Amino acid sequence: MSPLLRRLLLLPPTLLGITLCTFLLLHVAPGDPAEVRAGMGRGVTPESIAAFRAEYHLDEPLATSYLHWLARSARLDFGRSLLDGQPVRDKLAAALPATLSLALLAVALAYLLAVPLGCALAASDGKRWTRLTTSALYCLYALPTAAVGLAALFAGAPYGGRGAGVLFAAASCLSLAAIVKLSRYQRGALLSALRADWVRTARAKGASPARVLYRHALRNALLPMVTLLGAELPALLSGSVIVEEVFGIHGLGLCGFDAVLARDYPVLLGLTTLGAVLTLAGVLVADAAYGLLDPRLRGRST
Repeated sequence: MSPLLRRLLLLPPTLLGITLCTFLLLHVAPGDPAEVRAGMGRGVTPESIAAFRAEYHLDEPLATSYLHWLARSARLDFGRSLLDGQPVRDKLAAALPATLSLALLAVALAYLLAVPLGCALAASDGKRWTRLTTSALYCLYALPTAAVGLAALFAGAPYGGRGAGVLFAAASCLSLAAIVKLSRYQRGALLSALRADWVRTARAKGASPARVLYRHALRNALLPMVTLLGAELPALLSGSVIVEEVFGIHGLGLCGFDAVLARDYPVLLGLTTLGAVLTLAGVLVADAAYGLLDPRLRGRST
């Protein structure tokens, strides 16, 4: 069985396990959504709270409630929000474009800057400016994303809406940690490739340093970066919560933040399911791309 086919077969049980764990964690966490909802209104009676629990199946046993949710979600019906009564599917569909645009732009910025930076650090390994740059990258990695975003706003970055300026400023802040991490991976992969036997052979045949670096070593050092792409996009999607809050972007992150405060179980379960699907799809695409780029993996079976 090929690795890609095995991945496909593992997708349904993996997704089922993620939703089950999320469902259980939400219901054992402190806080009752019915009481939170009751605290938002006046003249709330115990009867109205009981009716609210019955309407949203909060009075059922956990197993029954989960099976009901699973049956609905299989039809892409994630129920209605406990906060405003809107269909969760509509709320996610409205918030997804902003978050997806933000994450994709952040991934593009991270790779466009990290790959040449990692190559430059590897090509100049051991020099003084390389050590200074590496130290600066560590300091940059340690900066909180919220602090960087607030500093960008103070410097004049736009706030609110879905304009190109807001998305670019938010994506730049979101991609900082990914730039540092990916550049370090690229540097290590390129240094490892430059120490390989076939690189020594190319040098012995008279290949120039530039040809060895860019024609031979870099092509192989880029393969691990393809694998990392499958993990970076979901990580940036989850990390958009803080950035969207700072820049006032109404996406999945802000929607999830409001759902946590209101104990909005249907929205949180819908967000988890969507995030899990995007994560698994990203990993699957990365595996497929890696197999296409590396001929040694084509047709391999286990």
